[in-house]
Amino acid sequence: MSTTGSRNYRPNLHFTPPAMWTNDPNGMVYVNGVYHLFYQHYPKAPHWGPMHWGHAVSRDLLHWEHQPIALYPDEMGYIYSGSCVYDKENVSGYGTKEEPPLVALYTNHDPDGEQRQCLAYSTDGVHFEKTIHNPVIPNPGISDFRDPKVFYNPVKNCWSLVLAAKDRVHFYQSADLKHWEKTGEFGPEENLAPGIWECPDLFQARTEDGDSIWVLVVSMLMDTEDGRSRTQYFLGDFDGDRFFVTEKADEVLWLDFGFDNYAGVIFQNMEEPVLLGWAMNWEYANETPTGEYCGQMTLARKLRVGRTDRGLRLISEFVGLEKLTARLEEVEGPQKLESETFLLEMEGTGTIVLSNEQGEELIVEVTEDEILADRSRAGEQEFQKSFPTPAYSALSVPRLRKDGRLLLVFDVSVLEVFADDGAVPVTMVAYPTKPYDRVAAEGAGKVRICQWKEQ
Repeated sequence: MSTTGSRNYRPNLHFTPPAMWTNDPNGMVYVNGVYHLFYQHYPKAPHWGPMHWGHAVSRDLLHWEHQPIALYPDEMGYIYSGSCVYDKENVSGYGTKEEPPLVALYTNHDPDGEQRQCLAYSTDGVHFEKTIHNPVIPNPGISDFRDPKVFYNPVKNCWSLVLAAKDRVHFYQSADLKHWEKTGEFGPEENLAPGIWECPDLFQARTEDGDSIWVLVVSMLMDTEDGRSRTQYFLGDFDGDRFFVTEKADEVLWLDFGFDNYAGVIFQNMEEPVLLGWAMNWEYANETPTGEYCGQMTLARKLRVGRTDRGLRLISEFVGLEKLTARLEEVEGPQKLESETFLLEMEGTGTIVLSNEQGEELIVEVTEDEILADRSRAGEQEFQKSFPTPAYSALSVPRLRKDGRLLLVFDVSVLEVFADDGAVPVTMVAYPTKPYDRVAAEGAGKVRICQWKEQ
């Protein structure tokens, strides 16, 4: 594991912990103009350890103010992933109607392995109290039983939650957020990617024709040959008790096609789904060369459902980057980079090459048929045995919208690409030993760039 770091790889726009380890985003909720991000955190080392809930807040999803740790391990175990809701009507009774509480449902993980769902609440949005009635959902005899995501159930006008149970999800409902009754299951019969299910979420997303559809998101610890931790989704309907697939696909629907986007869930209490994921991969997460910190979140992305050449798919749109997209300037020939953080837009096909004086290159290419990304020569490679292998170095994805534009954000050590107007998202980390100082667009159509400067 890395403890020193060869240079400062901390991104400017992507959330990172103040120091030490982070993984899954947890408890994300939007209240009175403030985005709350809780996250899996080990505050004693830059690698995984006994899990806490870290906490940060933001008003723009780019600038984060760190808060005290929200939840510490206790006699029931570590504090694993979960969710927070704004109990506006105070159905839980933990606040008042004038001062509604935040209610957190999370997994307590006993070091011996048992997992059960517990509750904590806060009346000030910072300090949390655990209920004496924990666990509120005992373990039913399943080894992998975790990551409750609470959502409002518009069919039954109550609260529901979805949680991961080995190779499927379970649904529960409650009138008061404290007493939960199981209502159904989904999976594994519709699943085309075997593995352990984690970090589920269920929400409605708008379609291009103005309707809405239910989306079930499930992160996957894969046991297939490629071995990557990835996130898939299903499109369908929710009857108030269970989820059903209505848009059947012959392929796995991936939330992101890159190597480094996992455990993504949406903010509760927003009209449209806005998602953050962990921009990392379990295969090498503990050994990245980032020094005092380890792990970061993706940028926020708004989700909708659109038609593509292969049917209905989730479409991603960056949230919070309006100041950058408003200042895009045309690129004519190779462009000198003055910042390690920039946004680039490309129309049509072509190849984008980021490079530095060390001869390191990060390549993104759009052909008539594919989106390609290659980090095999992008920078540091040898810090972990799998990172430089072909399986984790380059990827190609079939195009889903042939006339769509590409938006690319590179932020010191994190690349996010939304190709085909957001139908093909690709997230990956790269560690150039010196900052990229040149961008070239080869054979491309119109290319525009905005380099970020702190305001």
